[in-house]
Amino acid sequence: MLDTIQDVPVIPSADLETDPHGTLRRYRASHPFAALETGGYIVLGYEDVSRLASDPRLQATETALPAQAGLSQGALFDIFAHGMLTANGGVHQDRRSPMSRALIGEVAEQYRLHVRRSAHALIDRCFADGGMELVGDYAAPLPARGLAGLLGVPAGEIAPFLRDIDAMNAFFRPDATAATVASAEKAAARVRSAIMLLLDCDGDDQAGGFLQHYARLAETELRHARVETLMQIVQLIIGGTESVRTAIVAQTANLLANPLQWQAVCKDPERVPAAVAEAMRFEPGIAGLVRVSAEDIDIEGRRLPAGQLVVLSLLSALRDERIFDRPNVFDIFRLNPGPSHLGFGGGPHRCVADALGRAALQEALSVLTERLPHLRLDQPPVFSGHVFVRGNTECRVTW
Repeated sequence: MLDTIQDVPVIPSADLETDPHGTLRRYRASHPFAALETGGYIVLGYEDVSRLASDPRLQATETALPAQAGLSQGALFDIFAHGMLTANGGVHQDRRSPMSRALIGEVAEQYRLHVRRSAHALIDRCFADGGMELVGDYAAPLPARGLAGLLGVPAGEIAPFLRDIDAMNAFFRPDATAATVASAEKAAARVRSAIMLLLDCDGDDQAGGFLQHYARLAETELRHARVETLMQIVQLIIGGTESVRTAIVAQTANLLANPLQWQAVCKDPERVPAAVAEAMRFEPGIAGLVRVSAEDIDIEGRRLPAGQLVVLSLLSALRDERIFDRPNVFDIFRLNPGPSHLGFGGGPHRCVADALGRAALQEALSVLTERLPHLRLDQPPVFSGHVFVRGNTECRVTW
């Protein structure tokens, strides 16, 4: 007989804020999932998270999150109403298909080059100062500049484009306030307008080629409405900047906190992919995959009820002791790194641009180790957020 929902513990929000990994570890030891004090449920084990990421009984949130913030229309609402990541079934597939096809080929390598050039430029800007605030000076602008290059944003318009992306992305952060949401709404409208202008330009392979190719696939072959075409690009920007920023900070800080591992990557660039993978496991940029339960779901003898917000916790799953050896140790030398790290999600909603994300993380680390092998960690960051995209405090480094 299945346990009733009364047998499921409630995790206090304060515990998750002060010690997320320790808190999740304690509950994971005795329960497959728990309730969140703020509402909804959180699934804790790697096997359950991996399996449920592909379970059709857990659906994308569609417009539930903006509705929770009091939004029923506008630029932010449209991101959820017309985007692939928040859609289900055939609608999700129809919106995802042209983006998947547009990203095939040399796009990831083109993006990698944009990121690499941007990384050198950002370091050049700070080099004489002997230090930088890693988040604002490097991790936040780097993936956004790479995407601006891939989308063909004119050089003179990159700075305001990046400011608007940052303001828009604040809606998705753990500390979003009413003022933040209002500012994000205006910024999202400006980002949308900028993309519309880019779509209306004639692109070539050097400037806007990817964007124009995607638009032709979306609007000609599948006859997407213009708003659908726009929103897939906006979701690509959000997914390719916000969580990547946190992941860049996490991989840099954890390597610098382990000097022998940092020096190993500096001496051998071929270690970069393993270092990136371990950092994504140890401190992922996305805390969890947010879904809604369409039906009751039985998990290890307990019933997760229908109609609930469900977080498939990557933060917990990627430190599951049943899967990973010494899960709470950061170690890029792991002989057995474990199964797929879920760092880019899983199931039908797995990140469509995971190759871009991986390229950004690898180039961010490669350029730092090439240019600043004597980098030191002066102010470690603190990470926050246990539901969706994670946030982080400042991180100061010197050389």
